[in-house]
Amino acid sequence: MHAESEETLDQHKRRIAFRCSCGADVLLPIGGNGECDTCGRAILLGRMDPSQTISFCSEIGSGTSIHLEDGPDRTGETLGHFQLISKLGYGGMGAVYRALDESLQRFVAVKVIRSSDTQSPQGKKLVQRLLDEAVAQARLNHPNVVTIYYVGREGEEPFFAMELLPGPTLAQKIQHEPLPYEDVIHYARQVSSALAQAHRLGLVHGDIKPSNLVLADDKTVKLSDFGLSKTEGTQPSTGISGTLSYLAPELLQGGAPTLQSDMYSLGVTLFELTFGRRPYALTGKTIAEQISSKNVAEVEFPSKWPDSVPLKFRELLEKLMARDPDSRYRDFAELESDLKAIAPIGLTSASLIIRVLAFIIDYCVIGLGLLPFFYIQDQILFGYLDNSARGLIPLVILVPAIAVFAEQSGRRTLGRWLFQVRMVDKHGLLLEGKRRLWRSVLRYTPAFLLAIGLILTSYNWFVLRVIISPLDELWLLADIIPALGPSHLALHDRLVRSRIVLDTVSGA
Repeated sequence: MHAESEETLDQHKRRIAFRCSCGADVLLPIGGNGECDTCGRAILLGRMDPSQTISFCSEIGSGTSIHLEDGPDRTGETLGHFQLISKLGYGGMGAVYRALDESLQRFVAVKVIRSSDTQSPQGKKLVQRLLDEAVAQARLNHPNVVTIYYVGREGEEPFFAMELLPGPTLAQKIQHEPLPYEDVIHYARQVSSALAQAHRLGLVHGDIKPSNLVLADDKTVKLSDFGLSKTEGTQPSTGISGTLSYLAPELLQGGAPTLQSDMYSLGVTLFELTFGRRPYALTGKTIAEQISSKNVAEVEFPSKWPDSVPLKFRELLEKLMARDPDSRYRDFAELESDLKAIAPIGLTSASLIIRVLAFIIDYCVIGLGLLPFFYIQDQILFGYLDNSARGLIPLVILVPAIAVFAEQSGRRTLGRWLFQVRMVDKHGLLLEGKRRLWRSVLRYTPAFLLAIGLILTSYNWFVLRVIISPLDELWLLADIIPALGPSHLALHDRLVRSRIVLDTVSGA
């Protein structure tokens, strides 16, 4: 009975600090409704979208919401040397404006953080924490993090200026259809690099989601809104903040934000970018019900895995979204290694001319390797070398065997290196294992047959030599003729389902 009373009291104490459009902070029970004491506006938390950023406070009066509804338009006002030109929207920390930096005569984005109580100790602590976190973001100095130009106050009202990006956000980009796999991996590597830099500086982002990933151009994404970030010096002792759909399970159990919790949010984000939906659906009309739903929700992968996405990507997502933080990646360097391994090398097929030229160069190299053995055989036939030299002829088989070994170990042939092409699978990934081995063997089958014919000739096995002799030419024709078709794929590429593409990844 006593334990039940304590649990009821604890539930009663748990509150959401919600910021009204008038600027007042209103503490409400999770899943409950109420009204603002300042303006009297009705607030219905049961209807709140779980994709919105909110803060959960462990007790009445502690913590302050980072959720902001659309407040009064400040267009035309001047904060410091920034003139607010137009309102762009509002985010996890406050309203965002397009502004003119009158000092440097450039356009920037200004985020204004509004608090109804900046004089109380808690209000002052909040303001200082937000400013500290803005400074921490400014220290990141990373190409995939939105740059903070200025941090300051107008009276007691904190604000900061940052670079103005054209957008859209990745959340806007996937409204109609998910991103292609190659784009997801491309952006994932950028975000991973940014988070690695953040964690090196002791900063946990805390609110990774598609709407906080903004495009600077078609190829570059930037991580924004570090308003819920935590550092060792500013992390509050109670309460959690974030977006429910992306929050790591351990945070809902009172755990501290870590790099592993950021990884979980990144996993949910990558899932959504790839499949156009979140990995699980939250049920319930109130936040309390949605939290309970989140605690038991299981990741729902597509029942039929898309042909356009490699299965290894599923393994990466499963590791990122593991319920146990210890089962996720140890650090972002480990994650980056796995992302690199499943990143498409290239998707643009090499032209037939480039592939033929690369093929000719590679076979010229093979021919140079075979030439000494033909010379030895001729010297024996004309009596310039005795029969003991015949023991060297079987070594000719090493020439195509070395070529196969080199390709199997991941080395590029001279022809492919000169024309910057790679052999990949249908997803643009480097061939691995048996597929790479069999492709190399099939590609160099004419060279193997030629070497075998030379060995047979040197031992006067002319009957077998007559049988073997035309096979290398026949195989070469059978291999090349299919490349003249619409897909321009040689027989060995068709058999192992590989293709030759232009290498679009520098240094890959």
